[in-house]
Amino acid sequence: EDLQHFRQLVCKEVKEGRIIPTDLDPFDPADDVIGPNVYTVTEQFIKPFTREHGRRASWALMLHPEGLPCSLFITHAWAEG
Repeated sequence: EDLQHFRQLVCKEVKEGRIIPTDLDPFDPADDVIGPNVYTVTEQFIKPFTREHGRRASWALMLHPEGLPCSLFITHAWAEG
């Protein structure tokens, strides 16, 4: 549910021109399957949104300040290559 809502928000931001392609992420705003990468979404959407709403926490903690139960945690790296 949270992931679907997040995707809808990102798509809206792209459509309205608030998330835009960069030299490092030349995504096609008209492509509704492959959109901006996580770095672009973080810099152009998540950080400004959480800052604007008085939060310096993660997106997940902004939505669920008390946290959620977790039985599995997978770490990640966004960089490839």
